[in-house]
Amino acid sequence: MEKLLTQIKRHRRLLGGAVLLAVAFFIFACVWLTQVRGNGEKSRSWMINDQFSEFALIDDTVTQDFVCDRDLLYMGFAFKVQKAGDEGPTGVLELTLTDLDTGEVLATSEGDMSNILDTTEAYYTTLGLSQPVELTEAGERHYRVSLTAHYTGEGRLLIGYTPTANEAGLGLTVNGESTEGMLAILGVYAQIGGFVTKFYWVIALLALILIGAGWWLFTGKKCPLHRMVFCFVLALGILFNMVLPPYSAPDEQFHINQSFTLASTIYNPYLPVAQSQIHSSLRRPSDVDVIVQDDETTVFTWQHIAKNLLTTNSDPFTHTQDYDEYQVDSSYTMYWISALGVLAGFLLRLGFIPTLFLGRFTNLVFFAFLAAWAVKRTPVAKAVFASVALLPMTLHLAASYSRDSNLLALCLLFAALVLDLAFGPREQIGWKQLILPALAGLLIVPSKIVYFPLALLVFLIPAARLGRFSKAIKGGFLALCLVIFFFNAGGQVILNDFMSGNTQVAAGAASTSVSAETAETAQSTAEPAQSASESAAQSTASLPESSEGATAPQTEEAPVQDDSVCYTLPYILSHPLDTLELAIRSVVENGDHYVKTLIGGTLSYFDPGVQIAWTWVAALMILLVLAWLQPGFELPVWAKAVCLLIGLACCGLAVLGCISWTPTYYTTIYGLQGRYFLPVLSLLLLARPKRLLLQTDCTRGLIYAVTLVDILVLFNAFLSILAR
Repeated sequence: MEKLLTQIKRHRRLLGGAVLLAVAFFIFACVWLTQVRGNGEKSRSWMINDQFSEFALIDDTVTQDFVCDRDLLYMGFAFKVQKAGDEGPTGVLELTLTDLDTGEVLATSEGDMSNILDTTEAYYTTLGLSQPVELTEAGERHYRVSLTAHYTGEGRLLIGYTPTANEAGLGLTVNGESTEGMLAILGVYAQIGGFVTKFYWVIALLALILIGAGWWLFTGKKCPLHRMVFCFVLALGILFNMVLPPYSAPDEQFHINQSFTLASTIYNPYLPVAQSQIHSSLRRPSDVDVIVQDDETTVFTWQHIAKNLLTTNSDPFTHTQDYDEYQVDSSYTMYWISALGVLAGFLLRLGFIPTLFLGRFTNLVFFAFLAAWAVKRTPVAKAVFASVALLPMTLHLAASYSRDSNLLALCLLFAALVLDLAFGPREQIGWKQLILPALAGLLIVPSKIVYFPLALLVFLIPAARLGRFSKAIKGGFLALCLVIFFFNAGGQVILNDFMSGNTQVAAGAASTSVSAETAETAQSTAEPAQSASESAAQSTASLPESSEGATAPQTEEAPVQDDSVCYTLPYILSHPLDTLELAIRSVVENGDHYVKTLIGGTLSYFDPGVQIAWTWVAALMILLVLAWLQPGFELPVWAKAVCLLIGLACCGLAVLGCISWTPTYYTTIYGLQGRYFLPVLSLLLLARPKRLLLQTDCTRGLIYAVTLVDILVLFNAFLSILAR
């Protein structure tokens, strides 16, 4: 017994990891057994004709000639039951699908008519085909479908059709008589099959590897904290990339357009670099994919990406094409990293999908490197910086084309470097130590005006450390920030519009966009629920962009009013109580939305979005509080106050920016999301009471715990998409 206990103690690290992996595998297996298995029947369908106002009695045979440009796995028809007394139709319904041009029988099917629902309304009933009917080449194919009823009772079957045929209809015959019209036909052209199970277990296997490697790093205590952060961010980012692919992050289509445009201006020698019209985008001619260019990820998005992940590009070298698609704004500052990844995809002749992932991956690596560097350099609250870098919302943005990926990384690094200069071990600071924080600050400021107050962190640096030119250095840095902002991002336009009340472009664009969106989707919303990035693009604004989900909390129909009358400075000054009421109502009605979009409780587009259980959001908030209370070096009270005020100023400007886009008849702030506060969340958490600090430092364990919860969030996102 003693030998056994000795062996267990000696190998407790290995045994602990094995137990953890066994528990994780058991959880993943249970999820697969109860939630994933059995989803192979998911299919994609489209209406060849969805109109039916008349019903034809099937006495013998009904035939329909039609044209189709997709594969056919199943076919559905709108049936109704005609009873004879209490008896419905019984017998066999035979389907035959032939090639109209050659007469070849392509597939058959037989169905029991007693299985058709006996209801007052007509419903589509699908009939499987004996074999899939696939298009042999791109284009259209002419078919004839015949439905023959072999009755064994007195009941009869009715089939729905429209007296006016659509463009797909070539001819209808009912019981031997030619009839004007077309049957209502539903075609199923794709089935997910066993792909979901395979994809799930690939994700699960990678998660198990991360859990095991993370345990080894955590218990080994030899790997520095910043390297752990780099590994965890990179690994989790790759997993988030797989579950939430390109075009799924908030407003990502506009950011992708911006990155591809920048890469194209470098790739095409005849184009001026980093110069393009923001109302159009540049990509290679074949960089189009309807399935992947859809913000609502489905299991078929995963399947399509998996099939095309290794495709190559055959377009003529250096050729690009202009697309009528908006970019974010006129500044390319935060898109160079992803654009270089896209450019590498162009030069390697990769297809559209692998190039998309390559651009995302370069953003992720850049973020992971800078976040780890920030954790290494900050002399205070390392647990806070690491936890913020590992929040699901942070990872979701970091592993995307969003400019927030680079912006978050730079904000974390800038704050850490300034804190190191102010409270680190150096007593004297040379000019070499000032280059990196100055560069980071000068990149942040022109990107989004709301984070301009971060530049004021330089006042934390004691004058004694900078020498006799302290005031000149700080003042010169701030002046340079102002100059770069006004000359690079159209700052004067933004401020002039806000001060003068001229926001017609942004508000009007949003209104116009939603009209088009409503016409296409036949849905009504309370607000102009089009991405405000498009509005920002037209006004060259650098304020926080919003997504469709910002409108989700409101359900009442929007009154027909002028969207151009917004909460600009003149209106706010003349209506202070209305503005205050707007802010209070927004917190009351949408407070949970702000929290979830800060932590990561709602990912992807927010309406509809990938909803994460409040359990995981609460767990992450608890871990964030524990990170906040970790012992270590404490800032002076005045420094805490400065950091808190700067962080609150950035949050206030973010809120003000969204208010300035809000038409005056709205009941809540338009487009406000919690993710706008992420770049300064670490600063806000530097203000902490000394008496509440924990006695034992468990930063490494906290970071590993955040990683484990992130994995659970990832599987929650997987199931949320699977349920669509």
